[in-house]
Amino acid sequence: MATSEFDAFVQRQQAKKRDSNEFDAKRQLDEWRVHLSELYRMVEVNMQTYIDTGAATIEYTPLEINEEFSGPYEVNEMFLTIGPSVIRFKPIGTMLIGSKGRVDVEGPHSTARLVLVNRKISEPRQLIRVSISMNGRPEAPVSLQNDDHIEWAWKIVTPAPNIRFIDLDEATFFDMILMVADA
Repeated sequence: MATSEFDAFVQRQQAKKRDSNEFDAKRQLDEWRVHLSELYRMVEVNMQTYIDTGAATIEYTPLEINEEFSGPYEVNEMFLTIGPSVIRFKPIGTMLIGSKGRVDVEGPHSTARLVLVNRKISEPRQLIRVSISMNGRPEAPVSLQNDDHIEWAWKIVTPAPNIRFIDLDEATFFDMILMVADA
């Protein structure tokens, strides 16, 4: 009798594990597209004055991305044109190490990187999870990335070796555009 009860217990635990670990690629891609739309909307809002006067334009074109978890899928890339300068917002993908997504911002003079990370993150070392075991009992891990609810935010990644994640707001957006488009 005890063996059959234990067998039932093991089966229940396995079912719970499958349910909690089940990955939904469609849901992941839908979330990625929503976050891209939010980024593009922020660009449109910041550029609206210039678009209204004809000093800038925004166009979208389809881009196919092929990721291991999903295979090929399509998203839009954005082209921001200011005079002769064209700035391309090129989605790289989702499900990347340390982030939920990345978009490269390519201008005539340089490229900037935007990553979608936990709003609380400001540097890469915060993405590392450390766990210490004392007397055979592990301490609770401390990690900003492992919260029950993560609030995702677009951030600008500074170049190595002193990598930082800078909040993307109106001021940092314009600074980024100047950096990639102006010599």
